[in-house]
Amino acid sequence: MNQAEIDQQNRRFWDELCGTQLAHSLGITDFSAPSLEKFDRYYLATYPYLTGYLQLDRLAGRDVLEIGLGYGTVSQLLASRAKTYTGLDIATGPVGVVNERMSLFDLPGSAQRGSILEAPFDSGSFDAVVTIGCLHHTGNLQRALDEVHRVLRPGGFALVMIYNAFSYRRWFTATGATWRTFASDYLGASASDGTTESDRAAYDRSSSGAAAPSTVFTSSRRLRKMCAHFSDVVIRKENAERERPFRHFDRLTLLPVVGPLMGLDLYATLKK
Repeated sequence: MNQAEIDQQNRRFWDELCGTQLAHSLGITDFSAPSLEKFDRYYLATYPYLTGYLQLDRLAGRDVLEIGLGYGTVSQLLASRAKTYTGLDIATGPVGVVNERMSLFDLPGSAQRGSILEAPFDSGSFDAVVTIGCLHHTGNLQRALDEVHRVLRPGGFALVMIYNAFSYRRWFTATGATWRTFASDYLGASASDGTTESDRAAYDRSSSGAAAPSTVFTSSRRLRKMCAHFSDVVIRKENAERERPFRHFDRLTLLPVVGPLMGLDLYATLKK
């Protein structure tokens, strides 16, 4: 697919909020304040390390941009602390729910539809950029990171979460592709960033079972190279699920043990 086709498919796919299936499993079918609060409690308990990465105490008096909005849990946390909050998403659904949250909870800020690949903001517009699980779906991760850098002010920081190419899940479910990525990163071999539908569906699928249109998996080593224009890059691994080979372990036991070694996600804190 070319970029225009990826963008079009992403607009359709992500119009169903990321987190919809979780919401339905909790019996949540509306966007009332009690329903959103119930979703947020479960979401933040599922990812207990997330709020620490957000550095909420640093956001007072700062202009914050969030890219990729999902159900808006992170959006509400950011807006409750920041001087100004702006949300950006390629799809209409997430924009709508975040603006509903701003209204319901009387928070300053708003969300708008647009692509981070052509961010509709002047250079140096924000003190902080937060993007959790979004940039690896854009079809051009390097361009997305470059735009994050551009819209940040000097001294500003970004928190970027993307999928780890060397997670335990990739080694067990896409062994050949993972070895090829390893050979590319460490031995200089050529490798394709292409992924199969089953690769993508293992991480993101709609209620109908469709896989996300575009997903890339990135190693810490490659991500660090892609972020060379930032003045400081700190990358950590997080997240593990009760799945092969850890089906018999409790998830909260897995998180502090497996997460930092071979976790599903990379959390990069980037300073401009």
